[in-house]
Amino acid sequence: MSLLYFLRVFNALEDRVYDFFLRFRKDRPRIESAVFLDVDDNAIAYNGMYPWPRSIPADGLLRLKEHGARAAVFDIEYIDRGPQGVDGVYLSQGLPSDFYRTFSGIDSAVRNTFTSFTEGRISRAELNQYAGKLSDYIMSEQNDLFGKAQGVARDNDRYLAQAFALFGRSWATLNLRDSPLTDEEQASRRQLAQERFSYPVTASPDAHRGGVTADILPALPIFSNSAQGAGFTNVEIDADGVRRRVYLAQNVHDHWYLQLAFAPLINFLGRPEIVLEKRRLTIKQAQIDGIKKDIVIPLDAKGRMMLDWPKTDYKDTLKHISFAGFSSLDNIEAEIEKYTDALYNSALPFFAQFDSSLARVPVLLGNMTELFDAARVMKANALEYCSDDSFDAFLEYRNQSYELLEEILALEIDEKIKKLVSWLAAEYPESAREIADEAEYISFLTDSLSVDMESRKELTAEIDETVRDKFCIIGRVDTGTTDYGANPFYGKYVNVGTHGVVLDTILCESFITPLSEWWNLLFVLLFVPLFMLSSSRLTPVSRAGTGFAMIALVIAGSILVFRYTGFFFGPLGTVSAMLIAVIAREIYSYAISEKEKSFIRSAFSTYVSGDVVKEIINDPSRLQLGGTERRMTAIFTDVKGFSTISEKLSPGELVSLLNRYLSAMSDVILSEKGTIDKYEGDAIIAFFGAPLDLADHALRACVSAITMRRLESELNVIIMEQKLSPSPLLTRIGINTGKMVAGNMGTQNKMNYTIMGNAVNLAARLEGVNKQYGTWILASEDTVRETGDGLLARKLDRVRVVGINEPVRLYELVNTMNDASVEQKKLVEVFHGALEIFEKRNWKQAAEGFKEALSVKIEDNPSKIYFDRSEKFIKQPPADNWDGVYNLTEK
Repeated sequence: MSLLYFLRVFNALEDRVYDFFLRFRKDRPRIESAVFLDVDDNAIAYNGMYPWPRSIPADGLLRLKEHGARAAVFDIEYIDRGPQGVDGVYLSQGLPSDFYRTFSGIDSAVRNTFTSFTEGRISRAELNQYAGKLSDYIMSEQNDLFGKAQGVARDNDRYLAQAFALFGRSWATLNLRDSPLTDEEQASRRQLAQERFSYPVTASPDAHRGGVTADILPALPIFSNSAQGAGFTNVEIDADGVRRRVYLAQNVHDHWYLQLAFAPLINFLGRPEIVLEKRRLTIKQAQIDGIKKDIVIPLDAKGRMMLDWPKTDYKDTLKHISFAGFSSLDNIEAEIEKYTDALYNSALPFFAQFDSSLARVPVLLGNMTELFDAARVMKANALEYCSDDSFDAFLEYRNQSYELLEEILALEIDEKIKKLVSWLAAEYPESAREIADEAEYISFLTDSLSVDMESRKELTAEIDETVRDKFCIIGRVDTGTTDYGANPFYGKYVNVGTHGVVLDTILCESFITPLSEWWNLLFVLLFVPLFMLSSSRLTPVSRAGTGFAMIALVIAGSILVFRYTGFFFGPLGTVSAMLIAVIAREIYSYAISEKEKSFIRSAFSTYVSGDVVKEIINDPSRLQLGGTERRMTAIFTDVKGFSTISEKLSPGELVSLLNRYLSAMSDVILSEKGTIDKYEGDAIIAFFGAPLDLADHALRACVSAITMRRLESELNVIIMEQKLSPSPLLTRIGINTGKMVAGNMGTQNKMNYTIMGNAVNLAARLEGVNKQYGTWILASEDTVRETGDGLLARKLDRVRVVGINEPVRLYELVNTMNDASVEQKKLVEVFHGALEIFEKRNWKQAAEGFKEALSVKIEDNPSKIYFDRSEKFIKQPPADNWDGVYNLTEK
């Protein structure tokens, strides 16, 4: 057991033990100095589908600056150029005002000139001189207005970069690559990353330098040069897909880079020295609340920090605020400006001449308009010249305008005008209708302004309370994102939450210390032999009881140490060694002979054929309990729409139907020497190649699938005749071949012979992929390659299925070659010819090929899919760098 522990055989299982121990971790308050700024469903609904125009996050940065956020940490990559945008606020508010003022000025100048001439103030001799000046004035106004109109079209990349620079505390992403960058432009950014974002780390010779990283890709230079810093987003994912730990610093081309959340934290702590050693990282003299101290972070054997994951889901981890609030506030302020301008240009002066208390309102509104214009200019200057003074002036002008509006609304314009309407209607009966309409319009404007001002106050207060002096972590969390991972508590956790956990773990110094494997080895080598010797004189029952009690004590002690000290002592080696020693000592002689055979027969007879059981009993060495890795084939089946069928049957009828169906399907698998792993409702999970080696396991699995579909047709005739089901049972099947771990898992009293591994997961995914292609049996290329020439299989897409990064070539199993009809063979032949043309990007000829395939079989779903794709690509071809791989987003 010590040797196995030393060889890290237990690592995967110890990770699961660690997950279990985390549930006993003491609850504690989480930090309040970080907040998630979520691009959530509300934000998507407000701003439209993602990706957004980059002006939206730019405006968000200006809000963060206004409200004093500590840092804006973008878990969003900006490695490619974005599309041009439109300044919507200026288009809807500023530009109409500029047009109005420009043409009003020109109109006034022309009228004054002609009036002066007709009244004799300008002589005929002077007219040409005045006409020239008027022409120069009109040309100047034209050029000025043209320049402003051009400003409607905005370079959103430049706008966001300006916002990065103006905010001054923006942190961008670094993408660590496992292979060198081949794109010349991207490769040229390596030096930019080294100059702008590397951090001096003092590393000991035995310190781990990070994961396998060949290159680094920062954001576009326009963003990289504007951001205060950047950090890498790459997170270590364990073999089981769970995120438990993270590198805080990694070395690429002899330069050190910091993790995305760790980088701004280090900046906040005063950019202290970082010392990296084999099992710890020390932040020297970090400045926290005016106090300097060393923060020592324990690391695992590979130099990674263990994350102190909260037991709550992402939404309950730290405080959140939706980006929708920022966008809503922008819209509210745009509405205030629009309604103010409308009120300024309304008939308010007409009413003011009859009520002296209203006389100041048009003047105040005019002042507001000027303040809004000045604010707009200051905002543009602040962005253009990265000027804090201009930004402060922008805020001051804007706030002054709102103070004037508060003063205007306090005059109760609406009530005063309502009192004038009756008198004015009597005074001007011919205009009574117009007067009433104007009064109603002004009432609408003042009511709208009151509502918007109140909403603005509430939103502003909420944003200020949430983001002031906080690390703001910005990332996608909407239902459309695929940026999910798994942590020890949740199989689906928004990955942006990892950065908050990094900050929380370090700032709270809630560190988990994984003990070196040498401590485990020492404990195993000393504790287990000493216990066995000390208990050797006890009776068998006492020995066994004491042994199991000690196992429980080791587990309980490890949990208590972990809970109260944060030290993780993996008890798996000790428990396994103790368990084996106790059991072996008490049942050694009994387990040698018939008991072993009885165990094997009992364990396997329910899920493998009788012939296989006999072979195992005759040669038990062929079965290695506990799990062995070998190349096998897994098969997953599932009945289409079985939930709908089950809803229409009583429990007794459902059990009867299932037993009949599963018995028939299982017999097919067993007849091909397959092993039934388990039943999950109507689904069957089986595998070929264990516990007995089968050279032709892939072929047997495929033949089983084809036979099951054939048998299903016969079974459905009986089922429908006897009315056992409201509809026929139609089975989808997924098959994959690859390296898998097979073995008995469980306890001594309850075991299950099962399989594990990524190859198993892929088989399960392929079963579900049938839905997207309208097929019934899908197999991977690895499976079909091992079947030889005995099957008629149709080649389909190369895809990435959910949870599997490596592209997989799909094959539909049509029939065995001996049983395939002429029509089936022709369909496959025509389809393959069309597919070859399709993959050469000759869309028009491919469409003709798939159309021919549909003439062979009209209701052929794959041909329909490819025909529609070809038609689509004729109109809109895919990008030149498209590799032909489809990313499937559904299981």
